Amino acid sequence: MPEDFKEVLSVNEMFYKALESGNLGLMEEVWVKDPRAKCVHPGWPILLGWEAIRQSWKNIFDSGGPTKIQISNVTVEISGDLAWITCIEHISHVIRDQVQINMAHATNIFERHGSHWLMIHHHASPMPMPRGKVADDKLQ
Repeated sequence: MPEDFKEVLSVNEMFYKALESGNLGLMEEVWVKDPRAKCVHPGWPILLGWEAIRQSWKNIFDSGGPTKIQISNVTVEISGDLAWITCIEHISHVIRDQVQINMAHATNIFERHGSHWLMIHHHASPMPMPRGKVADDKLQ
């Protein structure tokens, strides 16, 4: 695997580690700090600029944030100084002693800054949860 792919995957992992741990300092290390930064949390309007994005993460972390987040179906593309990752987020929350799992399609865009990559865009859109058949013992 080329070195750029490893580096982009590494900063993407750092992003999800910051999200899962509620670590605002680590989240700050991942993002570009200028007005070009954009973020769309599932079901939210677009946030423009690092200050608005930082405040949104602070609010999410202060309210408990996700208990666990895992990603799957990860793809990486790189073109020049831009890279993008698409994935599916599996987000667990504990609400009133019950675990709730939500899923989102995410696109994370990174820009090369010298020898490292910074996130310039995160967009997560909610996915409908797959539904299984419910057995009804009374019908048998």
